[in-house]
Amino acid sequence: MPSSPRNRIGEIYGQLTVVRASERRTKAGNAYWWCRCSCGREREVPGDKLSLNTTRRKPIVDACETCSRERQVEGVCLKNDQEEKDRRSQAQLDRSKLKGVVPERWLTLPLTDAHARELGQTLFFRGTRCLRGHLAPYRINGGCQTCSGQTPSAGDWPQAKPTGS
Repeated sequence: MPSSPRNRIGEIYGQLTVVRASERRTKAGNAYWWCRCSCGREREVPGDKLSLNTTRRKPIVDACETCSRERQVEGVCLKNDQEEKDRRSQAQLDRSKLKGVVPERWLTLPLTDAHARELGQTLFFRGTRCLRGHLAPYRINGGCQTCSGQTPSAGDWPQAKPTGS
């Protein structure tokens, strides 16, 4: 018969507060505990998943399933926002080096595909070459304009020739 578990009632782990013991046991013999989340939902959690040690290798439970999912989505959104911000700043840097090399109207296009969607446009110009080496605007979900035969590459673009001589 397994030993009686340590009394955890009232202890707080993240957003969970232990409210009562459960009748269930894990295969390893650990007790389950009923915990109430800060949002008011209750969740049954194995005792070995309740921990304040964030560096341990085992996964820990610190919120109800709904709150955990929301925090996970928020984390992904924050990561995606940061990556988009980094893409836009890199595109700005790449485009600044191309002034006078590419047509001026390309430099007024949105910086990334997400930026173009925000502005309701279909073209964007990052200032980088496609896989085939073209330097041209891109269509949202459509690839390089030169690859699709719609726009000449900036390498093929007629440059202004000096007058006189």
